[in-house]
Amino acid sequence: MSIKPMSSAMERRNAETTGIDKLSTHDMLAMINREDRLVTDAIAACLPEITRLVDNATATLSRGGRVILAGAGASGRAAVLAAGEFAPDNKHSLLALMAGGLQSMVQTSELAAADYDRGVKDLEAIAFSNNDMLIGLSISGKTPWVWGALRHAWSLGARVAIVTQDASSEAAQLADIAVVPPTGPEVVAGYNNPKAQLAQKQILTMLTTGIAIRSGRVYSNLRVDVQGNTTRWQERQIALVMELTGCPRAQAKVALANGNNHCRTAILSIMTGLDAWRSRELLSDNNDNLRLALMEAQEKQLHNA
Repeated sequence: MSIKPMSSAMERRNAETTGIDKLSTHDMLAMINREDRLVTDAIAACLPEITRLVDNATATLSRGGRVILAGAGASGRAAVLAAGEFAPDNKHSLLALMAGGLQSMVQTSELAAADYDRGVKDLEAIAFSNNDMLIGLSISGKTPWVWGALRHAWSLGARVAIVTQDASSEAAQLADIAVVPPTGPEVVAGYNNPKAQLAQKQILTMLTTGIAIRSGRVYSNLRVDVQGNTTRWQERQIALVMELTGCPRAQAKVALANGNNHCRTAILSIMTGLDAWRSRELLSDNNDNLRLALMEAQEKQLHNA
């Protein structure tokens, strides 16, 4: 059996793993693990671009635009998972768009992924505009559906970004921001792209975590946008209020009840001594950013002292 030479960066044979099929299971797995550890360094090399990605996405959301994560196949599934796990309230504008729709979460639609025009139409279907931002996900940088979506977004004057492995691809050349982690060749050529996909997922995690922090969904290192929809999550709210304010459980419960189970309102109320109504108003004035609202309350208290 012969194997034709493959030109793309992710399909080159890995000089470090040519003897992997002769190793013991333990040594084989140790080699895979060593290769996986290279992904962290590859991502570190892209921190300036990832910084721009987070800042631009946050700015887009703050002015009322949407951030769309778009991909096909494994990249599309990563987009759907990242958007779905971004926030518990589902009232946000970080969305996922996948070639072939959600049914492709179960089985990849090769036809949809290969359809340039469908990428355009799928963006048109959600009324994508120049106030939005599109982040394409394509390991190869050559997926027609993703390219079509990117090209359409670019034609509207929207901010366009790509997470890919091929800096020379048309998608990377078109994008305002191209995140291209140099993960190198895979352990086994032709067996999917696990290192590239791992890098993509970690970059998406950095993106969604960064947006959550910058948009005020995080105070210190705790998420404070928890909703009290179930008994379990109500207990989580109580624990958060107690942790951040040092108050007893009974006080936390009262503050949450007075604040209509809005976690940040309860925390701000206890921290500042303001009533729930004023705390909620102060949060609204600061786009629900607890730290900013707390700083404003403290400044006013010092001014009135």
